Formats: sequence, C-alpha cells, structure tokens
Amino acid sequence: MTVKASAVKVAASRVVAAPAQPRTPAQHDRRSRVLASASVMLAVGGEDALQMKRVAEDARVSLATVYRYFPSKDHLLLAMARARFERALVRVQQADIEPTGTTPGERVSGYLLREFAAQQRQPHVTSALARVLVGTNPDYRETHDEVQQMHLRLLSVIAHGHDSTPGYEAWMVLRVVAGCFGSATRNWIAGLLSADEARFEIALACRLLDLPSKPVSGRTGSDSP
Repeated sequence: MTVKASAVKVAASRVVAAPAQPRTPAQHDRRSRVLASASVMLAVGGEDALQMKRVAEDARVSLATVYRYFPSKDHLLLAMARARFERALVRVQQADIEPTGTTPGERVSGYLLREFAAQQRQPHVTSALARVLVGTNPDYRETHDEVQQMHLRLLSVIAHGHDSTPGYEAWMVLRVVAGCFGSATRNWIAGLLSADEARFEIALACRLLDLPSKPVSGRTGSDSP
C-alpha cells in the first residue's frame, strides 16, 4: 500500500456517520430511553461509567440502535446538552419558570445562579457537558451552534420577555454573559475558582445587561439574533 493510499484509509476511518433522526413514535421512544439511561449513568458514575453497551442494555435497545442515533459518545453528550436547553426553553416559554428581578440583569443573574447551583449538584454531568460544548471537532459544529443559540434565546426570554426581539447590541451582550457563565463554570470544574468566586463572576457579568446602551462603531457583517 502506498503512503498516499494509507493516508486516505486512515482519514476514512475517522469519518463518523451522521446521527439518524427518529421518525416514528417508536423510534422517538427508543431514542428517549437511550438519553434517559445515559443521563442517569453519567450523573452517577461520570464519563468513565458511560459505556454504549451498558446504555443499550439499560435502555432495552440493541447496541446498533444506540449507534444509529449516537455514532459516538460525544454525539450522545451533545444530545443530552441540547435536550436540557430544549426543556428549559419550553418551561420558560410556558411560564413554568418565572424569572425574578426588576431588571434584565437581575432576572438573568437569578436564573444563571440557579443553573449553576444545579450544576454543582451534578458535577459529573456538568464536567462532561462542559467538555463537549467547547470541543473543536468540526463534525459537531452544527450542534454546538444550535445549543448556543438555544441558550441565548432562553436568556433573551428571561431578560426581555416573550414578545421582545433584542437588537444587535442587546443580543451581543447576551452572548458575552453566556460566555462568562460558561467560563466561570469551567474554571470552577478545573478548581481555578471557588463556587463563591464563580457566582460572583456570573453575577458581575449579568450587570452588563443593565448598562445604558451606547452606539457601537465598527460593526461588520450581519450577525443578528
């Protein structure tokens, strides 16, 4: 085998199939059972305990079914992250979660601090999802973007209400706040920040939402919500 042919073979072996999408109620049920089983396994034992074969057995599906919907462990973790934001967004939109506070910054701060408290109660889950959400694998970029946009939409509803569409500057401030929240969480996981320090950074970042708006010069492109 030539060097070129060998390189092509190695590259091909690294290609991961795209996840299949469930279409029937039975397929949705099987996929949901896999996610539920994986979530429990991750919460109890961390990533080392999250084995595809064990997930299949616990969810009562074949191993082939698990890999059909989640070609890799990272696909499974990303799906778990997306499902969490989907549920939170639905709850906020249906007013099951009532933001507290009189200003956008206070409302978002209250929500993110509660979210951080929930993360502290499930350190294995928090660590795994934080890792996969900052990954650089281009195969996952679309899901990364979807999760980020879902989180921003969630924070936008909490900050400005259901019927409000934030302008460019307000949307970019939300991006900064979400980024600070993610950074504080990762630094807490790494032991670089105490829980109190992480909470302080989160609350401080949220104050940006209450600053008076000023004209921004030098904007390029058409980045918009």
